[in-house]
Amino acid sequence: MNYAYSLTRPNRLLTISLPDKRPLKKALGFIEDTYLNFTELTTKYKYPTEEHTVTTDDGYILRVFRILPKCNGTSKALPVVTMHGIYDSSDEYILPGPKTGLGYILSRNCYDVWAANHRGNVYSRRHVHLNPDTDPEFWEYTFDEHGYFDIPAIVDYVLEATQQTKLNYIGHSQGTTDFLVMTSLRPEYNDKIQISFQIAPVAYLRHIRSFIPKLLAQAHAPLGTILKHLGLRELLGRQQIVHFVIEFLCQFAPEDICGAGFALTTGYKRGYIKPRNLAVVFGHLISGISTKDLIHFSQLITSGRFQRFDNGMAGNLKKYSSVIPPEYNVSKITSAVVLICARNDYVSELEDIAILRSKLQNVVEYYVAPDPYWSHNDHFYAIKAPQLVFSKILEHLNKVNV
Repeated sequence: MNYAYSLTRPNRLLTISLPDKRPLKKALGFIEDTYLNFTELTTKYKYPTEEHTVTTDDGYILRVFRILPKCNGTSKALPVVTMHGIYDSSDEYILPGPKTGLGYILSRNCYDVWAANHRGNVYSRRHVHLNPDTDPEFWEYTFDEHGYFDIPAIVDYVLEATQQTKLNYIGHSQGTTDFLVMTSLRPEYNDKIQISFQIAPVAYLRHIRSFIPKLLAQAHAPLGTILKHLGLRELLGRQQIVHFVIEFLCQFAPEDICGAGFALTTGYKRGYIKPRNLAVVFGHLISGISTKDLIHFSQLITSGRFQRFDNGMAGNLKKYSSVIPPEYNVSKITSAVVLICARNDYVSELEDIAILRSKLQNVVEYYVAPDPYWSHNDHFYAIKAPQLVFSKILEHLNKVNV
């Protein structure tokens, strides 16, 4: 069913905000890493970090954190840009701590890491003239804008800052979707990518197992209308009360509540992630997304196509000169790609990845984690992530960065 998305003024009553409340969290015995931000975490663990701002062509102000190489040797030639999943932020790459966080591991292996944030999340909730709390236009975006505006702006900024002509890219979940959009709609950016790692890639969603997204997708048109009239343009923001409730519950029952949440939505086997890490992750995980972004993913589920946003017949004719939205032409992606997947991933299904793989021109390796219970979030947070996933990333990075 087509869904024409229109604007309305945000309803502040339905997005009740809470301050950081650190004194309360400390008094309740929260794990400190739960509420520390990116630079506070890297400072705590003594990793040199810089904070940068990148402004997109359409005015969004993005924050990017740079973890400088922390090693005895010389830094590797090309920088590494990382992009997080839909509910995440740059924090995803450091939350398990200095021993097992991918950002830290890359830094110790002499890589210059640039941990990016897409528009609208807790770190990138700014615009040159729009206010996210009062201007509904701020939230008029999906992963289409991430790929067309955000990732190219970040790539260009990093290349200029480092005086390089190419860089490496690591994306997880929606971070892979963003990359696929960029290199399809703006294929000239393939020349700026040395190698990309698409971890739990999300493009085609015909075989998605996750029950909740499938259920919501079937009702995305009326649900979108309801959310529009309620003024809910931002969902699951870090400042919203739902975040504090989840953060609180996960401190005291990480496996029973948050592990169960992962098991229900993305696939998860109990015990794969340390309880301490589950608690910390859910203190950062819900970082703010646009309602329109979720609707776009719902459209992919119902259509079975990897396509641009469906604005309805009239809207599509105006925007695309076509009754139906065009598909992203991933065959235009010529840069080297490593696909990293899992058998027990309820979102990024192997059948859907096979469709993507068949259309890509330069798949260097298609890697399925050997553990049959490995899943969507295990790639970053599981106890064995360094052995099963990060070693594969370092293998390819070290091969091309000689």
